Amino acid sequence: MILVVEDDPQVARLVALVLQRNGRDCQVVADGTTALSRAKELHPQMIFADLTIKGMDGEALCSALKQDPETRSIPYVVLSGDRDVAEKAKQCGAEDYLGKPFEFPDLIRLVEKYARTES
Repeated sequence: MILVVEDDPQVARLVALVLQRNGRDCQVVADGTTALSRAKELHPQMIFADLTIKGMDGEALCSALKQDPETRSIPYVVLSGDRDVAEKAKQCGAEDYLGKPFEFPDLIRLVEKYARTES
């Protein structure tokens, strides 16, 4: 299962659709606080998260997850239209980033690179 943290309903639906069409289960949440609790509860294969989300922003979410031994190993990919996306992803400890707008094959490539297969 892949956790998608995105507060734009259209982008969230699109990402979920692409993941599902490629055989992946996903859960979408719209804010950082909910994402933090879901990550601890569900231990997703990976997390795609926007930087600008309600409550706890994407950078704070990433930092919190990477500082917690329970969630540290979950691959975190920043999904953002921010022009400093690469720098912000690096600063918070994210494994990777994908700029918006993005191509579907790039999204799937990241899933294949980071999402652990279900055991």
